[in-house]
Amino acid sequence: MKAETGSNMANTFDELKESVEGDVLHDEMSRAIYSSGSCLYRVRPLAIVRPKNRMDVVKIVKYGAQNGIPITARGGGTSRTGNELGEGIILDLSRYMNRILEFDCDGKWVRVQPGIILSSLNEFLEPQALFFPIDPSTKEYCTLGGMISNNSSGPHAVKYGTTRDYVLSLELVLSNGDVITTGPVPLREKDRKPEETGGTLEGKIYQAVPEILERYHKTMREERPFTTKDSSGYHLWRLKDDGLMDLTSIFVGSEGTLGIVTAAKLKLMPIPVKALSGLLYFADLANVGKATQKILELSPSMVEIMERHILDLAREQKEEIRPYLHDGIEALLFIEFQGDDEAKLRQKFVEVERRIVQRSRLAVDLKVAKTEKDIDMFSTVRDISGPILNNIKGPMKPIAFIEDAAVHPSRLPQYIKGLRNHFDKYGVGAGIYGHAGDGNLHSMVFMNLNRKDQVDKMVSLAEDVYDLVLHMKGTISGEHGDGRTRTFYLKKQYPNLYPAFVEIKTLFDPQNIFNPGVIVGGQENTLDQHLKYGVDYHIVPTGSMFDRESFRVEVETCSGCGKCRSYCPIAQKVPEEWAMGRGKITLLREILSGHLDPNILESPGFKKVLDSCINCKRCLKECPSGVDVPWLSVIGRANFLKKHGEPLSSRFLTNTRFLGKTGSALAPLVNLANAVAPARQFMEKAVGLDRRRFLPPFQRRSLRKILKRRVQPDVDRKVVMFLGCYANFNDPQGYELATLDVLGENNFRIFLPDFRCCGIARINSGAIDQVMKDIRFNVEIMTSYVEQGLDIVFSEPSCALAVKMEYPKILDTETSRRVARRCYDIHQFLMMLQRKGELSLDLGELDLNVGYHNPCHLRALGTGNDVVELLELIPGVRVRGYSDGCCGLGGIFGMKKENFDLSMKIGNRLFQEINDSGVDEIVTSCAACAMQIFQGTNRKAIHPISLLAMAYKKGNILAL
Repeated sequence: MKAETGSNMANTFDELKESVEGDVLHDEMSRAIYSSGSCLYRVRPLAIVRPKNRMDVVKIVKYGAQNGIPITARGGGTSRTGNELGEGIILDLSRYMNRILEFDCDGKWVRVQPGIILSSLNEFLEPQALFFPIDPSTKEYCTLGGMISNNSSGPHAVKYGTTRDYVLSLELVLSNGDVITTGPVPLREKDRKPEETGGTLEGKIYQAVPEILERYHKTMREERPFTTKDSSGYHLWRLKDDGLMDLTSIFVGSEGTLGIVTAAKLKLMPIPVKALSGLLYFADLANVGKATQKILELSPSMVEIMERHILDLAREQKEEIRPYLHDGIEALLFIEFQGDDEAKLRQKFVEVERRIVQRSRLAVDLKVAKTEKDIDMFSTVRDISGPILNNIKGPMKPIAFIEDAAVHPSRLPQYIKGLRNHFDKYGVGAGIYGHAGDGNLHSMVFMNLNRKDQVDKMVSLAEDVYDLVLHMKGTISGEHGDGRTRTFYLKKQYPNLYPAFVEIKTLFDPQNIFNPGVIVGGQENTLDQHLKYGVDYHIVPTGSMFDRESFRVEVETCSGCGKCRSYCPIAQKVPEEWAMGRGKITLLREILSGHLDPNILESPGFKKVLDSCINCKRCLKECPSGVDVPWLSVIGRANFLKKHGEPLSSRFLTNTRFLGKTGSALAPLVNLANAVAPARQFMEKAVGLDRRRFLPPFQRRSLRKILKRRVQPDVDRKVVMFLGCYANFNDPQGYELATLDVLGENNFRIFLPDFRCCGIARINSGAIDQVMKDIRFNVEIMTSYVEQGLDIVFSEPSCALAVKMEYPKILDTETSRRVARRCYDIHQFLMMLQRKGELSLDLGELDLNVGYHNPCHLRALGTGNDVVELLELIPGVRVRGYSDGCCGLGGIFGMKKENFDLSMKIGNRLFQEINDSGVDEIVTSCAACAMQIFQGTNRKAIHPISLLAMAYKKGNILAL
């Protein structure tokens, strides 16, 4: 890179901004957000460019070459090795270049741009019964360009191979800006001097590569790893075949060091008709390798291993899978067979049991899935390793630095034994899991890289493990590539072939602008450099709410994996790094560690990033590390309000109780105003309430007024009910009344204290101080009932979530936590009665097809299945669950003018499913979700408790 860097260099990007259609970002926040990903490292780039098309890429490459600025292509930022980070320009290909360009169903191929997410591609292909069969664990959020760069594979590699096996051709931009398309070319057509091919870089490549291959032919044969897959170095072994030369294979796995992929033609496969899985249990880890060899003879589609450390953790943390984890076992193999005949698949497992359990006694037991539930649970067991390890709290974290080495499956026993010996030698704990069928193990070692002795131990352990692997003629990377983590060790794996890599790199990229230091690197070992949480990492006081220890721990828990792209409602529709939970955490880490000015916490730009979180709480269920990004966002907004105050629009839209009381008192007038266009336009201008947003009418008589004349039964069973604002003021004859009826049918006397609003909307906006009195008031009243041994039930999920999840964090008292433990969603409460045999089943038949939408907040409370089970107790009710996604409203988020279109875009999939489902009734437990469903489908959704109340009434009529 030229000497001019930092802020001076940033000024030169104005020229690039003028020439490209995409975005050029070089502000401090953007540079910070792109400084890390899923890997161990943190490297601040000069700028980020998000090209819109191939010509943008060409201009960026030429610009980089002219100015001596390195270029690093980035897809989903999911690499564990750091090959997505760079000190120059980060080329984010996921933002715009993410389309499907061509599709040939009969020919079974597709042409795509590099930024497309793998799961999005397969979703497009599914109606044609085709798919791209490579399935890394990041399949829901990695890009095809990243998969091509790393030669990714996954658990099904034992059947389908690696990405390289399915790339037919590539469109690439070379280091001088030339665009080429790869494919088989007769050698004689390219075996010409550069001047005969116009002196192009492509011509030089085609002339030089065959000569390099010829010189290193013997070395290639001698140093090729004895493995079933390999993603280390440049893959030279498939370039020439039968008089043809195809550069495709060398670009696959080159980690963006030889050219930038702008399009890829991919081979597709038919989706397997059936799959059957089983779990094989081992008392002796040494037997796993022999058993794997015998299983491979039966052509499985997957053979995955989990060893004792992970199994013990899973047994402790995941109660639901304990029945599938035998005590005292050393290892477990997850086995899958695919085919079109279930009887034949089951016969394969009969053979597995005969060969491995009965005859050779290598394993102690085999469980084969009998039902769909078994298959789902077996898959849960298989997928548990990463989340279990990432969820471990404290300074000792699972570190991915030797996690991708692979040996031939026949050498798996020696490899596992050697690994354990090394872990014992260095006194470290580790979890071992991965692809036994390919001998590709993911060993995660627990270390605290904030300590120099631990960093030194990491480097020494890496040396020893790689010596072990290479002694068995394995590879240091089976599927993740080399990056910053392993490039230094390539000379150890390929002592005589490595010079060929240097020649290849010099040929393709003579100025060394493409991802320098990766695959072909310098003399220094970069494994321990630029660590995200290394020896130099320390916390700097910011003078903000984030200085609390608990928030620092939450930030440091994030692994940066990027899975939030796959489940966050905003990130799914706004393909921006800042929209992801990872982006928010990265910004906070940069601020807390002193790399960014803490005044950014009070900036509008940072507030915009925080406002892209709608507090749906999906992070708590979906994030592999369990990071509470919603709560950190709430705290960030609260910190912002302390400095800037609460705007009128926020006070108006979030003051639910005030709006309800006022609307109810002036119901005719308010309802008329809501129906008149000029009034709606005024509200849009005054407080930002979108004029298109459907608003439910207010009722003159609130539910509390109606209930004043209701006589309570004199019974021993008692329960407290939290009356929500919406039910009280907008729907007094609806689901809260139905809840009272259902509880009455079960002989409960119901207490209805005059609680204040739960405050969830104001809490979400960051106005915590403003509702603190109400929170304390509610907890005090609840405490008095809890001390009497009474439970508190909620029929509105958001109210329950506020009390159960937010109050304890806000108050941080044992009293608030004790209250939270006695609070239940109504569905959960009723199903508790059912499981104890105490729920009345005097239910009449309702001949209904019901479509159920599970609200995010109910999902966060862990009660979604209770709703379905409860509905299925009603005779004649048939429940169809819609996709488990957000409706898009997000409280007041979707009510604002600036968010309305995005809100509807998020909910579009749900709206489409509802319109296509043809059900008699739509049910959801959340009033806000019901509002959004009406907005998107013009169909009214009712509360599940309303159906149950109807069934009780019919049951009573039938009984008469």
